[in-house]
Amino acid sequence: MTILFSAYKQEHLKQMTDMWNAVLLDGNAFPGEEYYSKASFDNYLREQSLVTCVWLNGELAGFFVIHPNNIGRCAHVANASYVIDKKFRGKGIFNHMVGQSLIQSKELGFLGMQFNAVVSTNYAAIKTYINHGFEIVGTIRNGFRMKDNSFSNMYVMYRDLENKCS
Repeated sequence: MTILFSAYKQEHLKQMTDMWNAVLLDGNAFPGEEYYSKASFDNYLREQSLVTCVWLNGELAGFFVIHPNNIGRCAHVANASYVIDKKFRGKGIFNHMVGQSLIQSKELGFLGMQFNAVVSTNYAAIKTYINHGFEIVGTIRNGFRMKDNSFSNMYVMYRDLENKCS
């Protein structure tokens, strides 16, 4: 298994838009509910600090985006979102993506990384984040509305980037 990372290129926009919208359709990880057109997703990507594509054996398997978690006096803390095409899930790619995003966030000058809405039922993501040094720093009871309109707790997770990235 060969995993490579590369900068986002416009030629991948349609495939990346479809991947993102598939996660929205699943309704169990991302807070958004509005699907993106190619043009609106292109605008979203242009607003990011960094967009990194992930390749598995020469195929685009997913991508992640990095941006400040907040503005002004809080802009030194990064936030990231990760997308893996359904046919590549369960192959260990996510662990590599999180590790690479931590390295790239540190290279961009961020001092920490925070996730604001990790759904408590997303066990694989939580395990991966903890393995990369994240801690659950808060719980928002019933903070995430699932696709079936039930509610799940969500976690705020944080990791300092001033120490060595894993």
